[in-house]
Amino acid sequence: MERIKKLFGRDEEKEKDESPAAGETTPAEEAPIEGTEERVKPEQTAESGVVAEPDEPFPVDGAATIPYHSEITDRLKYMFQDSNIAANIEGPDEFTIEFMAMGERFNFIKEARGEVKFGTGTASDEDVFIRISNDAVAELLGAPNFEEFRQIYMKYYKNPDAGKFVKIELRKDLVWMNRQGYARVPLLKLLVGQMR
Repeated sequence: MERIKKLFGRDEEKEKDESPAAGETTPAEEAPIEGTEERVKPEQTAESGVVAEPDEPFPVDGAATIPYHSEITDRLKYMFQDSNIAANIEGPDEFTIEFMAMGERFNFIKEARGEVKFGTGTASDEDVFIRISNDAVAELLGAPNFEEFRQIYMKYYKNPDAGKFVKIELRKDLVWMNRQGYARVPLLKLLVGQMR
């Protein structure tokens, strides 16, 4: 401990001199400036005795802006090519994801040691089939960054409304999909509904 104090140029004597007297307050103890109230943590708000766990930190720079896209196919193509959102995309050997959105069927297919390819129509032997309602597509297209996209996607997956929903049908076993590498790619993990 002594070494650390010397390393940072602090002595115990200096610390004693800097400590406030009995009646003094430190800047941290003063009242917050108006408009800068502290945010209450979820653990502090639990009234029922159950402590809420905060969401795990998202591994991707979720605040990075996504360019405007007028169609969900263009937005997903961009996300599959983005180095942060689709990090480790080369990891999965192969995958096939089919979508139904805005009255169209389209898919993303990656063959072993290949690139992710976009296609229209149905795909054979898909891993996942995802249906997204038109209203949910409109909100997903309005998301300015990946973090908001994730929140909207998971909101309508977990709590679908009458006209707003994301339905995910796993056509393969989730354990098999995780072995293929779905869990290591943030975008794939989101699309199969495994992200919190």
